[in-house]
Amino acid sequence: VKAADFKLWEKSQPRLLHLDIELTERCNNNCMHCCINLAEGDAEARQRELSTAELKRIVAEAASLGCLNVRLTGGEPLLRPDFPELYLYIKKLGIKVLLFTNATLITDELVQLFVKYPPGELIEVTVYGMSIKSYEAVSRVKCSYEKGFLGINLLLQNEIPFVVKGAILPSNKR
Repeated sequence: VKAADFKLWEKSQPRLLHLDIELTERCNNNCMHCCINLAEGDAEARQRELSTAELKRIVAEAASLGCLNVRLTGGEPLLRPDFPELYLYIKKLGIKVLLFTNATLITDELVQLFVKYPPGELIEVTVYGMSIKSYEAVSRVKCSYEKGFLGINLLLQNEIPFVVKGAILPSNKR
């Protein structure tokens, strides 16, 4: 291999491999360990969020730099009503999506979107406990255990690949 060949290879490499986008600071949970958990209805936080057009512009610029993966996180990224539009936009650019979610907002419609346009990366679902008591001691939201496991079951039933993660805290260690 000549030095000139190496320079050609070097220029063809993506300049930006991964992009992390925090879609919102809002969350429908209020986890004791989290610092990105402003209330779901927080109007000021909602006002600070980038618009759909701004996010699409950023993703398009990342794609032009060779971006291969976009991580969508928050707060809870599924709180954004434009999530399906943003997800589809990213996928149609040929970029893999890594989604961080608590799964409480997974719906049949989102599952069908994931089936038709697979994320390309494992969805990462955070589970806060294996019982209602331990889960909700961390999430500090009633019915979050039930909603989270409903979302997980939708993913399972539709064979959408995901991984479970969690934080071990005094209130959920048993």
